[in-house]
This record gives sequence, C-alpha cells and structure tokens, in this order.
Amino acid sequence: MSTITGIILAGGKSERMGTDKGLLVLKGKPFISHIYDALKPIVGDNILVVSSNAAYDKMGYNRIEDLIADKGPIGGLYTALKQSKTKINLVLSVDVPLVTTELLEWLLKNHDESYLMTQVQVLDKASPLVAVYDRALRIPLGEHLASNQLKLRGLIDDINHQTLQVPLIWSAQVKNINTNVEYQKILK
Repeated sequence: MSTITGIILAGGKSERMGTDKGLLVLKGKPFISHIYDALKPIVGDNILVVSSNAAYDKMGYNRIEDLIADKGPIGGLYTALKQSKTKINLVLSVDVPLVTTELLEWLLKNHDESYLMTQVQVLDKASPLVAVYDRALRIPLGEHLASNQLKLRGLIDDINHQTLQVPLIWSAQVKNINTNVEYQKILK
C-alpha cells in the first residue's frame, strides 16, 4: 500500500471556463488524465478524485463526492482527507494539466513533515492546490466548514505551513487553466 495518497480536486463549477476543466483535452487526453499520470509513479493507484461528475467513473478513476456539497476547495479537501488513509496527501486541482512527476517528487522531497501543509509558489503567487496536506488537517477543515469559513487562504493562515519557491524552469507547470483564453494558449 502506498504511504501517500494522491488527491485531485475536480469539483469546481468551472464558471469562467463554462465546462468541466478536467474533461478538456490537451494532447489527445483530458486534463485529469495528465494529472493522474503525473501522480501515478509516486502513489500508484492510490488516487482519489473529488467530483460530483459521473463522467470520471467511465475513466476508471476512484471518484468520491463531497460530503458537504458546494463548499469549494475547503469542502473537497475535507472530503478527501476524511477518506484518505495516509498521513501525507499530494493535492492537485484539476486545472493544472502541465504538472509533472518530477515537480511532484521535488515537492515531496522538500516537504518538511513538521508542517501541516506545504504549498508551492511562483514569484509572489502561492498555489495551495499544488501542495502536500497532512491528514490531520481534516479537523481544522471541518471546523472551517462548520462555521462556513470557505476561504482556503484563511485556513492556511491559521495553520503551520511551508511555502516552496518553484524553480523557474517548472513555473508553467503550476499555472491554473481557468479561462478559454488560457486554454487556447496551452493548445498552441
């Protein structure tokens, strides 16, 4: 059994894109498949996809639905960490299809387990959904949900966390593809 769980958060409303970002095709396969393929050499098939979209079932992924619907990344993380059986969880949003195993291995190697969470950063922009989360965070996540505090950055400010500056050669890998303009750019 893997000592790390891979978590792909694919439950967003995709309002800016207008369609489920995980199903957008890049180089012949959906975004979610690119992310799954980057995680698999590290965690095997110990990957949870948090989404209410049953289309992911047809792809053979282990999909779970939010325990509490419509609570954004806080709800998705809470659901995934409640389901996870491992202390260390590698969390990715479904809109980072350029991420590679190499970057994820670097993140894990540089994660200090004395922190509850390690996120990456490019220049001055932190990416809390390209990160390592300790399973213990399910408790403060539950508390934030109970008081309807749904800002992920608010939770991060409240916990002992680490931020790693991504080497510039990998900076494009953590770019979120949220709009059709951004999608068209990566297709070129």
